[in-house]
Amino acid sequence: MMKDVLGMINLMNEQDDLSTLTRNRCVAAVPFAGQYRLVDFALSNMSNSGIQKVVVLANSKADSLLEHVGDGHHWGLDASDTGGFSILPPFSLWIDPASDTRDFDHGDLLHLYSHLDYLRSCTETYILLAPSSVIYRSNFENMVDFHLSSDAEITVLFKHLTEIDRHAHIGRAYNLEMNDQGRVISASQTYHALPSLTPQNIDLDTMVMERKLLIDLIEKSLKRGSEIYLKEVIWAHLADIHVQGYANHGYMAIMDSVDSYYVHSMDLLQPQGWKQFMINQEFVYTRKEVEQATACNHDALIRNSFVAHGCRIEGYVENSILFPGVTVSKGASVKNSVIMHDCAIEASVYLDRVILDKQVVVEQGAVLCGQYAHPFVAEKSEVI
Repeated sequence: MMKDVLGMINLMNEQDDLSTLTRNRCVAAVPFAGQYRLVDFALSNMSNSGIQKVVVLANSKADSLLEHVGDGHHWGLDASDTGGFSILPPFSLWIDPASDTRDFDHGDLLHLYSHLDYLRSCTETYILLAPSSVIYRSNFENMVDFHLSSDAEITVLFKHLTEIDRHAHIGRAYNLEMNDQGRVISASQTYHALPSLTPQNIDLDTMVMERKLLIDLIEKSLKRGSEIYLKEVIWAHLADIHVQGYANHGYMAIMDSVDSYYVHSMDLLQPQGWKQFMINQEFVYTRKEVEQATACNHDALIRNSFVAHGCRIEGYVENSILFPGVTVSKGASVKNSVIMHDCAIEASVYLDRVILDKQVVVEQGAVLCGQYAHPFVAEKSEVI
């Protein structure tokens, strides 16, 4: 059955609000959890579900994503005879001839419309759309089976918040109201304040429908001109379109700000957070690198941290995530921080609640401190 499903990772709805982490890269390419990029979870979900053909609807900052994904072979998506992996480029800058104004923010509908010929040429009956900025683990085969067994025209994935989830950081998301049969009857976009979060059904921005229905929605909505996002079209016509909810259980994280990125990273260092993140039989694939051992000398002390391969530790590391190739020199202290690839922390540096992008150098004696809700963020290759 899954051979008849086209997987599409839609990056056009994802806001680049992760501070300098998304200045030159899209959200999908942001490193996470010491060894992954955010897009790895969507790609792995599709690969593990048996989807053989996957396309990425890319936005304008896809260079880092292209380098990471390549031909998709790390996710088993390079078999051209049975499907394969490809990237659909973003629609070019739109210029209004009447006012000579330039605008790129036309939502995903215009970008989907620019690839209508591609969508029409596909042979798959169904299409499954998923984001990269919402992390979860799911077997889409079960979702597709549910969709086929119901009378729904569209099935959307949602997460019902539990008592545990109320302590997680959730930013902007649609809350779905459903009837007793699970049909979605309304959707409202809210920003969830904590900790007074009430039980809600959070839309995970993932849906399955027939490919011809998607094409029909794109064409009709653009003619109306009243919506710019596919989700707006669906939510506005819930009385006419049968949309069914399908529950997903387990770990979930929405990355829509640098604050949410930091909170979700720190949650991985808590026993409950790591258990929720890892407890799944499905593997998460990523681009494989040549792994070198991490070296720690007799002055090194590491507590409750994730340290990737290829690091050299001579100082103190506590409650932090270190990506490959990080150096922490003698006398340096790194606490409650996320340190990305190939950063150099020189002697006697003190870091607390900071995010360092790749290849940052923090020079000897520097002191950098952020807050839990507002971590200090250093841009890629910055010297501080």
